[in-house]
Amino acid sequence: MPHLNLGGKLEKSFMTLDVKPEIAAALEALASAKGLSVEDYLEQLVENQLPVKAEDDDGSEGSGMVWENGLFVYRTGRPLPLRVVDDAIRQVREERAQHILGKHS
Repeated sequence: MPHLNLGGKLEKSFMTLDVKPEIAAALEALASAKGLSVEDYLEQLVENQLPVKAEDDDGSEGSGMVWENGLFVYRTGRPLPLRVVDDAIRQVREERAQHILGKHS
């Protein structure tokens, strides 16, 4: 249940997460390595995965669709996760290799 402060503004919402002991230990280790409590570490993880909040989006330049070098580019203000970049590079390399090898086989 959300907790409200006297001004009526939403302060925090509390949740319970049941995880396996090995996951709990891994989360504690990761949080400790960053100098954070498990709660603060999990909060950062969740915030990084959520879309930008409406109140944070003031329509400033740098977010949304922009025309760049003859292409529309969607700017979020956040870098792509490394796995997305790695997967895209791997796919392009595989397609290029198939194209090159396909011509010679």
